[in-house]
Amino acid sequence: MPTAYTLSHATEISGIGLHSGLQSTVRLKPSVTTGIKITVNGQPLPLAAHHMRPSPFCTTLQVGEVILKTPEHLFAALHGLSVMGLTIEVESGTGTVAEIPILDGSALPWVNLIDAAGRNALTHAPLPLKVRKPTTYSAEGRVLVAAPRPLGGLVVECTIHFSHPSIGLQHWQGVVTEEIFRTELAPARSFAMQADVEAAMAAGLLKGASLESGVLMQHDNTIANLEGLRFPNEPARHKVLDFMGDSFLTGRLLQGHFILTAPGHTANNLLLRQVLEQESLPR
Repeated sequence: MPTAYTLSHATEISGIGLHSGLQSTVRLKPSVTTGIKITVNGQPLPLAAHHMRPSPFCTTLQVGEVILKTPEHLFAALHGLSVMGLTIEVESGTGTVAEIPILDGSALPWVNLIDAAGRNALTHAPLPLKVRKPTTYSAEGRVLVAAPRPLGGLVVECTIHFSHPSIGLQHWQGVVTEEIFRTELAPARSFAMQADVEAAMAAGLLKGASLESGVLMQHDNTIANLEGLRFPNEPARHKVLDFMGDSFLTGRLLQGHFILTAPGHTANNLLLRQVLEQESLPR
């Protein structure tokens, strides 16, 4: 059984919301039991796969009027570091809508925050979410396949293809251990095409976007960020990072072999729901 952790000490971090452009503060507090509890400006938001709503450029959770945007990088860090007992308090603006700060567009700041707070093992760990039989989600050029892995653990193969020459055809695959997550996936940043960014901004989105919050692929086939990419296949790695975050809406570790072609937030969630449906079937 994998070890489940909580934090040794409470911690917090503040930053700008990717879409709202508003200052946001996230407090992470230890728990003596397993389970992820979330509040948005003081209002509870239960964590569940079916609470995800389709939205551009991010994952969105909604229960009634309570909405939380862009939690996927934080959730990826919790997934990768097996933090399964935690209270997350989000404060952003007013009302019942909040956004997790985008920070540098990767999960690395969250990993560093968790490391600084320390981790304590919990007495009990929730059972992993295991793929019991092969299942596939396919739509609009996205094909996501989940298969059982008798040896346990999580294996991901991800392939993406973009016309921008700094991306092109990219691939990442590996057994996602904590060490692999820390070194190969957590630092991978969000990326976007300039045309998509311009369209999103015209629609009132991405008010908090900057070159400090992700990688911009420009019209002239160059990268706007002077430092360039952190890995030659950083975009493919980030897609795996997003998949891990989107797959943590159960608060449990994912176990299986996943083959992802052109994954996206909605597709990730719909595949997760198919895996969850297998638990209700007779063994």
